[in-house]
Amino acid sequence: MYKKYNTNQTTLPLELSALLPQDHLVFVIDEFIESLDWSAYPLFEASEGRPGYHPRLLIKALLFAYSEGIFSGRKMEKTMLENIAMMWLVSQETISYRTINRFRSSLFCQNLLPELFAEFAAKLKTENMVTMETLFVDGTKIEANANKFSFVWKKAIERYKASLKEKAMQYFKEEIQPLVDQAMQIDDSDELSTAELEEIATIIEQEIQDLSSDIEANPVKGKNPKKQRRRTLKKHLRKLVNDFIPRKKKYAAYEQVFEDRNSFSKTDTDATFMRMKDDYMQNGQLKAGYNIQIGTENQFALAVGVFPNPTDMRTLIPFVDSLTILPKTIVADAGYGSEENLDYLDQIDVEHLIKYNAFDKEQKRSYKSSDKNRKNWEYVVEENYFVHPDGTKYYFSHISRKKNTSGFVQIIHVYKPTNPEEAPQKSFNYNWHYEELKEQETSKLLSPERSRIFAQRKIDVEPVFGQIKANLGFTRFHLRGKEKVKVDIELALMANNLRKYNLRKAS
Repeated sequence: MYKKYNTNQTTLPLELSALLPQDHLVFVIDEFIESLDWSAYPLFEASEGRPGYHPRLLIKALLFAYSEGIFSGRKMEKTMLENIAMMWLVSQETISYRTINRFRSSLFCQNLLPELFAEFAAKLKTENMVTMETLFVDGTKIEANANKFSFVWKKAIERYKASLKEKAMQYFKEEIQPLVDQAMQIDDSDELSTAELEEIATIIEQEIQDLSSDIEANPVKGKNPKKQRRRTLKKHLRKLVNDFIPRKKKYAAYEQVFEDRNSFSKTDTDATFMRMKDDYMQNGQLKAGYNIQIGTENQFALAVGVFPNPTDMRTLIPFVDSLTILPKTIVADAGYGSEENLDYLDQIDVEHLIKYNAFDKEQKRSYKSSDKNRKNWEYVVEENYFVHPDGTKYYFSHISRKKNTSGFVQIIHVYKPTNPEEAPQKSFNYNWHYEELKEQETSKLLSPERSRIFAQRKIDVEPVFGQIKANLGFTRFHLRGKEKVKVDIELALMANNLRKYNLRKAS
């Protein structure tokens, strides 16, 4: 015996929300978005044509789709026809994938999402789910929506540019200059600029026109040397117009795109080629990607930053600058423990628990008793010299200043022995300011209370990346350009926040 069914009969209830569990995620999304004060957001309303969809409807659809691991506009449109929860959330509207993609890439969406994070953080603080006092910072690399073979390398462009400079000058002096009647003055420099190459092309064009007029006005029977000269000039003109000038402009444009990077992708010029963790072939393959920085508390992502830097060291300062509210304490791993970062946090009066690169090594018993440990050396303050455990004295020699790409200057003291041939090492560098910062960091990290807070970092910020990658399937960006990529990752992180919030409210 089977249960009866009739697919053609209208059944109750007609209210779609009655078909969903009371703790379904769509209700949390709807409540959060509807609670926002939309009068603060300037909305674009067309006076003609079909009425548009309200941004509330579009952002709800995006957040729910991302929470289900759906990132394609076409699949979102299909979900509106098949998924009961999505149908209820968008009031049974079927929004075109073109409309979804245009909204997701719009400037309005770029401005809206940071406000959503601020409102959500305030909501969490009101409900005592976060304190906004401690921020755990970490980063991960995510592949860009770009062709893996569309790379442009800075060193290669510099090499090609130098070769072009040499060839263009040589070609002008040996091939063009002897043939052109009109004199052309160029600078004493060994490089022809784009403007000079274009001027040469204009002169050659005029020369060809004059020759053509002369050939027509004074026809010659048999072989005409003027025609041979005209053919040669046309060949040189093609070389300039089709080779030298386009390459010159291309390399100049590439240099502007590079800025302080060593590579970029032609498909997404904001993406940088970097090594990813998901290198299954173990061959160090480089992929176009972005370095995503997040700040979390209680596993909720409260701040997001997108950077083209492969390493985390140079991302901390711009990331902290982007925060609307500074926390009391920032906790991060050894990838952020540079002198510049620690000094910056001290200047803005933000407490920090950040490992430096050699912290774990210095805690080992073997290192504490090693001659390489400067604490095992005697330092004589009056005469400013160090004494090696074997008795060798290292006197102050000079100060070396190192400036990094961000403009920060490290002041390094260089010490040398009087007898470098017999000394264990010929010289060593000592950064007094950085050593003082590391001492302060070590004392904090080794204290029981601060050590417990630092240990919390592993179970607070790192699982968030695992959740969006493994649970949501967000392993590759779906938009191109730094600003749009930021929208993409903010949608994924906000969707994950809402999922987590819903689970904790239900428990």
